[in-house]
Amino acid sequence: MDVKHMSCALRVKTLGGDGIFTGYASVFGELDQQNEIVAAGAFARTLSKWRRQNRTPALLWMHDPTQPIGIWQSLREDSSGLMVEGRLALRTQKGAEAYELLKLGALTGLSIGYRVVSSRIDAKQKARILTDVDLFEISLVTFPANEAARVSEVKKREGEKVGVRERLDASALSQAANRLRQAARILTEK
Repeated sequence: MDVKHMSCALRVKTLGGDGIFTGYASVFGELDQQNEIVAAGAFARTLSKWRRQNRTPALLWMHDPTQPIGIWQSLREDSSGLMVEGRLALRTQKGAEAYELLKLGALTGLSIGYRVVSSRIDAKQKARILTDVDLFEISLVTFPANEAARVSEVKKREGEKVGVRERLDASALSQAANRLRQAARILTEK
């Protein structure tokens, strides 16, 4: 079996206290670091197969089959790519760790484990276009193949959403405020 892994950045839309998160496991039309592009519809057959079996692909930590960290509650193709909703197993060590890293924005990537069923070569883009894949797992990863996509927002508390940019801006403002306080103390001591 020719097993492939494709990493795409995780775009977390929400992350609730119950370990639920959503994002894109794959984004259509994006050239990845493996020189592959997933075409719209590439997951249709495999998602239909998973639905018929009343199951979902594995939710793993860094493609390690010995480290499942939760379950996929929903998988669907939309106009952007493969939209997923997962629930982390918060009572497991790795699930709890993944949850904390997602909340911090330190873990932002998703990567799919798949086997190519059909593809074609696009000579103009010098890339392999994946038109049909067998999806068997989706992992949370540190380094996604698609560097452009990142976490967009994380739900910290009920109703409170903090985007990555706001979190970074708040951190920079906090550091600047601390430097100003330090400078004020030095000036008043003189």
